[in-house]
Amino acid sequence: MYWRFALFVVFLYSSCSTDRSIDAASEEDLLTLEQFLSLDNGSMVKIGSEDEPGEILKLCISLINKNDGKPVSGQSIYFYQTDVNGNYQMAIPGNESSARLNGEGVTNASGEIYVETMLPGDYGSSEDNRHIHTTVKGAAPEAYDIHFKQYASFMLIRFVQGSDQHFLADLKRLPDGSLFAELIIWAKYR
Repeated sequence: MYWRFALFVVFLYSSCSTDRSIDAASEEDLLTLEQFLSLDNGSMVKIGSEDEPGEILKLCISLINKNDGKPVSGQSIYFYQTDVNGNYQMAIPGNESSARLNGEGVTNASGEIYVETMLPGDYGSSEDNRHIHTTVKGAAPEAYDIHFKQYASFMLIRFVQGSDQHFLADLKRLPDGSLFAELIIWAKYR
């Protein structure tokens, strides 16, 4: 009888545990990255310095109007996040948006923006809440969060799937060892 209970607990744990495996980027991923790396400077955001600790993360983001499905061009987007240790290091106490790691850019004519940063650390005591905050100026609402599939629990994934303001990026490993994700942010406008 005990072994059945133990087997059930092992099954439950394994089915709810987070799969942290990261696949290699495909040829299609590499072509997407190459396209985004050719964006004009205003549509390229660099967060942190060259000596910032952590894994380099390259995000290729398309901003789409959820109401009509069209790309949103010329849209200012502000990004902020924790460092690799999960600290915001706020310039204004109590205001996470004043985080040391931040940057802002404008989408191009196709609604695209490229962000190069570091994979944020876990915030607080949880191991499933790595995310990057985005403020899409002029959208309603303006706040959106980017989470990472490989650092999301089953419950967080379910939460993201039911939310209009949270998005899940599937990380891929680039040949140089850095991380890559392509993502669409479906922003709402009035």
